[in-house]
Amino acid sequence: MRVNQKHIIEENRKRLEEFWQEYDPITGVGSKVRRRKLVYWSRGAEVELWLPVAMFNEATIQLLEERGSIEDVVKEFNGGVCSPEFHDDFENGLITLRFKYDFEFWAFTCVTILDKESSQPIQFKLNRSQRRYLARLEKMRLARKPIRVILVKARQWGGSTLTQVYMAWIQIIHKENWSSAVLAEVDDQATNVRGMYERLMDNYPAVLGSLSWKPYQGSSKNKELVERGGIIGVGSVQHPDNLRSYSFQMIHCTEVGIWQSTPKRSAEALAQSFMAGILDKPYTLIVLESTARGVGNYFHRTYQKAVKNMEEGKPGFDPVFVGTWEIELYQLEIEDHEAFINTMTDYDWFMWELGATLEAINWYKVTKELKGYDDMQMMEEFPNTAEEAFQSTGRRVFNQLYVKAAEKDVLKPVATGELFGEEVDGPGSLKKVEFQSQPGGLLQVWEFPDHTRKVKNRYCAFADIGGRTAKADYSVVKVLDRYWMMDGGVPEVVAVWRGHLDQDLFAWKAAQLSRWYNNAHLAIETNSLRTDIDGDGDHFLTILDEIVDYYPHLYCRTDQEKIRQGAPVRYGFHTNLKTKELIINFLNKAFRKRMYKERSQNAINEARWYERKPNGKYGAIEGQHDDELIVTAGDVWLAYDMDIPVDVTGVSVVHSPRLMRESTL
Repeated sequence: MRVNQKHIIEENRKRLEEFWQEYDPITGVGSKVRRRKLVYWSRGAEVELWLPVAMFNEATIQLLEERGSIEDVVKEFNGGVCSPEFHDDFENGLITLRFKYDFEFWAFTCVTILDKESSQPIQFKLNRSQRRYLARLEKMRLARKPIRVILVKARQWGGSTLTQVYMAWIQIIHKENWSSAVLAEVDDQATNVRGMYERLMDNYPAVLGSLSWKPYQGSSKNKELVERGGIIGVGSVQHPDNLRSYSFQMIHCTEVGIWQSTPKRSAEALAQSFMAGILDKPYTLIVLESTARGVGNYFHRTYQKAVKNMEEGKPGFDPVFVGTWEIELYQLEIEDHEAFINTMTDYDWFMWELGATLEAINWYKVTKELKGYDDMQMMEEFPNTAEEAFQSTGRRVFNQLYVKAAEKDVLKPVATGELFGEEVDGPGSLKKVEFQSQPGGLLQVWEFPDHTRKVKNRYCAFADIGGRTAKADYSVVKVLDRYWMMDGGVPEVVAVWRGHLDQDLFAWKAAQLSRWYNNAHLAIETNSLRTDIDGDGDHFLTILDEIVDYYPHLYCRTDQEKIRQGAPVRYGFHTNLKTKELIINFLNKAFRKRMYKERSQNAINEARWYERKPNGKYGAIEGQHDDELIVTAGDVWLAYDMDIPVDVTGVSVVHSPRLMRESTL
């Protein structure tokens, strides 16, 4: 890759200058909140402050800007006299006024936090990431909109700390009788978060007035802010009733990604029930915050929705993420920038396009080498985007880099609709099969069957039977075209049917779709197919035993040698611990080596949220399905288990005599 090194180095210089710009919460220099310069004289010295723009609506600030000195303003209201006492009173009033508009100034002046590195109490001076987060909060507050944020945490840059201190600022400075709550997975987590508030109150400057709290209505967990009114409550997913009987205007839901559902309630329903009680009014606040815990869960879906709403200009939660490249700690000096640029990989350039400095990229490369991490480990520990944070976390079965690469083959279907035969089920469903286009149809087609050539073993299909109701597992059948395997290529997904149907009807539907695709080799998962079992359990009759007489192109799992020895023929794919491990591992290999082309976005999504449970079993994350993924794994395995396709154009092949009709291969 040829690049203009001088241009890159100059751009990097500008980025470093912006990255390390001076920040002073007293003067306001370096703040991300919109500010305007105010210059005035005080006791013979020139004072230059950058104050929030909204503060210039105050008559005091307007007068000070116009007169140019504190002395002149004081004299105007005190008969031409500016005593030291009058001067001090005005300055103190100016500070108090600024507390109302300037969170950063108030936080540095009044708030003490515990430094994570030294474990010593320090003044709360916002870091670069916190300043960026604050700007998003203030934009909503100043627009008099409800404050709504979904915050994806990466590393410990202090997002929770800022959230708690900001809530305290609203309660102490802006609103009386304004209640807040922290809701976590367990009680201890919520109490720890509120500990920031306790430290703030214990160290609040006495000259500004005391702050104290007392148990609210006898509760040992919920406190009342005595001087301002309002409750400061804590609760947990395990004990949500501790907060249910109170009315809150602000709520901080922490580590939402790990909230566990129970048979009686879901984590999503719990979060929504608390949020529903908060009105859409100015100064109300809801922050959903968590480290990423995989994809497809409530927290991930809410974040995705927030991103989409923001892109479309719709109201809702403001999505906030701070990448590793944005954090001051993760920068490493470079001796020779030109030599470094020559070593940059595709991922390094990806970081550059995000806005990273070369020094941030250098830190990332060196850290990866020193720790011996692979790409996924780096993304999990040091994500640069929210997508990386979500995709790399959780007990993922499939390497998310491989899944992301497979997603490049996804296409929109060329048609959706349904297949129809002479009958809904039975032998008639396999006669005169036709496709009818229907918006929102359950059958998605990427490539129609090719009837122009006769290719033996061209198509294969795999089916998994679900349930009839909307809450049940989906029934899915998927078709792969193996044509290109004749020339060393890979199979491609050409069709997927996914919906809810009676078991017997779906089995015939799978055969019908396979018939349409030139008599595709069809494997149907048999675990849920038993329709009749005798008392001894030695024999079972499945729907497949009926279908095979009319559609003989069914996968047989009985070893051919055993069949020759007289063993009964068993059709269909039987899923157990061994066979499930087999096809899942094969699909992981197929993702890694790009052994097939996936067209379905739903299959990619299910691969992302497929995980190994704590008990060792496989399954989708809570609230999601894995039906199409299992079918995909079986189908890809089947595609490579079959003989290579053979062009038999011109060769006549007769199918089951009970069909009494000719059909193509």
